[in-house]
Amino acid sequence: MSSFAITRWWLIRHAPVHNPDGVIYGRTDLPAVFDDDALLGRVGAALPKDAIRVASHLVRSIDTLKRLAPPQAELPDIKVIPALAEQDFGTWEGQRWADIPVDQARTFWDDYAGSVPPNGESFNQLALRAGKAFQALTTQYAGQNIVAVLHGGTIRAVLASILGIAPATTLSFDVAPLAITRVDYLDAPDNPGWRIGSVNVAL
Repeated sequence: MSSFAITRWWLIRHAPVHNPDGVIYGRTDLPAVFDDDALLGRVGAALPKDAIRVASHLVRSIDTLKRLAPPQAELPDIKVIPALAEQDFGTWEGQRWADIPVDQARTFWDDYAGSVPPNGESFNQLALRAGKAFQALTTQYAGQNIVAVLHGGTIRAVLASILGIAPATTLSFDVAPLAITRVDYLDAPDNPGWRIGSVNVAL
């Protein structure tokens, strides 16, 4: 009986952020809010204990991953991957949508995936960099469990990479804070490929 490697990913969006002014944040390093210990406990209990642990370089990603570890557990190293960060909104970072010139905002929302904010990046560009990093990690840690606390945009980008579809299509996926998306890569000799177990599961 032949066997093959299965690389299992647990993708979690970080906890909600503290954003009382409702500003645009992608690369802006707003802190996460941890006010639901029961939810954190449920999500943490659902994750494998032997996993590679991955986060972007943003504090809301790293802090959420630390909070999901079992109490008093010896924490394995976190693999910090800047390429898995959220979309960069450039000079719009820290501003409210109401403050963005109307013509610029309209152009952006008419083509969210392709539009590039001033000095920032488009969702398509995010999908390209995040997809490459995700596929590289899948190869590097083949056959292992990987828990990754990332961002809504990044998780949508990963889904685009897995499905081989235009990034704009994945903007229809809801990705809630602390919800789990499960995907596996089956390295079968005759028919390798991805299996999506669930998207945006709230516990």
